[in-house]
Amino acid sequence: MSEFKKKEIKGIYEGPVFSILIKLTLPILAGMLFQLVYNVIDTLWISRIDSSDPSYVGGTGIIFPVVFIAISLSNGILVGISSLVARGIGEENKKIVNLTTESGLFIAVILAVIVIVFGYIFDDKLVSILGAEGSYSMHALEYLRYIIPGAAAMFTLSVFNGILQGEGLMKYVMISMAIGTIVNIILDPLFIFILSMGVKGAALATVIAQVFSVVYSVSVFIRNKTLIKVEWKIGNIHPHFISKIIAIGFPQSLAMIFIGISFLIFNRIVISIDPLALTAFSLCGRFDQIVLIPLFALGAALITLVGQNAGRGNYERIKQIMLSALVSSFVVIIVTATSMVIAAPWIYSFFSTNKQVVLYAVTQTRLMEYFYLFAAVGIISRSFFQAIGSPFPAFVIVLMRLLLIAVPSAYIFVYIFNMGMYGVWLGLITGNFITAVVSSLWTSARIKSLLSREVY
Repeated sequence: MSEFKKKEIKGIYEGPVFSILIKLTLPILAGMLFQLVYNVIDTLWISRIDSSDPSYVGGTGIIFPVVFIAISLSNGILVGISSLVARGIGEENKKIVNLTTESGLFIAVILAVIVIVFGYIFDDKLVSILGAEGSYSMHALEYLRYIIPGAAAMFTLSVFNGILQGEGLMKYVMISMAIGTIVNIILDPLFIFILSMGVKGAALATVIAQVFSVVYSVSVFIRNKTLIKVEWKIGNIHPHFISKIIAIGFPQSLAMIFIGISFLIFNRIVISIDPLALTAFSLCGRFDQIVLIPLFALGAALITLVGQNAGRGNYERIKQIMLSALVSSFVVIIVTATSMVIAAPWIYSFFSTNKQVVLYAVTQTRLMEYFYLFAAVGIISRSFFQAIGSPFPAFVIVLMRLLLIAVPSAYIFVYIFNMGMYGVWLGLITGNFITAVVSSLWTSARIKSLLSREVY
């Protein structure tokens, strides 16, 4: 029996689709929920520095587009590696799986150096560009300066988790994420309050927690729990594999960077309406993860499941996988969105004593949550194209939803039709809807193309 056969995940190439989809999704979902718990607790601790001053939560929220750019680069590495590994395993191509790690680590090191150097050189300018003023600017700058070193840990972690995801070893990815969350929860109150570091402490706790996650992920490879081995040899850094990882992952990173730019623009639009609306907008962005996280977990599972079946040429099974993923996502959104709509007044009142902030947040939640049904179509389609190694459609789908559609729509609704925050929300809804239509048509056409290839 070949090494690939020994390490094969039962049910990935045949049998019920729904059961293997759930099997791959649940560990990632659990890990992401751990991260959500951290985000909620982190926001809670920051808000408790001074519950009457919204600039603490608002200031750290303003930095989100910068952090999101680093996350997008990290996600690009993860997607590129996981897609490459999944298809390599499906093809039983040992060369691909053996030279992936060091090539990915080389990319991670280069990106970390660039982000850290440029981050510290332009930190003041970045905060200014983001539209922060007064106490918002002060807290944003403090948080940024302490969170920047986390880029190195984030990029490194994306390499190892990308391999684990490509192999379908979601359990280890979940544990890595859980470890980071637990360490973060422990360190947050210590640094923020006991050591009186404020928002700087929140950022430092995040960086240290990421280092713990990296250490665990590396230990998985050292303990030989994976098909892919890490030899830590410079000779394993291969230009061909570097280019393949970049070719698949960079369009995803670039699209997500444009999302970061979109958030920057949205922040400026929202703060021009009302600074309190920006605090609410930041809070909603964090709690919207309750609805979105299951979709992202499903998308991660699809990269493995679709990627390995694409490598094996099982295109009819891919069609079944996509239909199951779409139905599952709709059910999850209806349940989670309903929960958020009902609980919104209590959730946001807990995080802010300002009645106007709470009103903005509750209104946004009640208007927006069910429209994530359209976002699900785009997320699933994006993962499909990433899995089969077609980065351009995935890039367009991500780019379309915010920068190409939502931002211009919001600008028109706010500044031409004077709709205030309702214009911002309507712009986001428009972006989700149009993207869903385009991506569903595009995905259907590609699946038909793959099926015809299987026949002929």
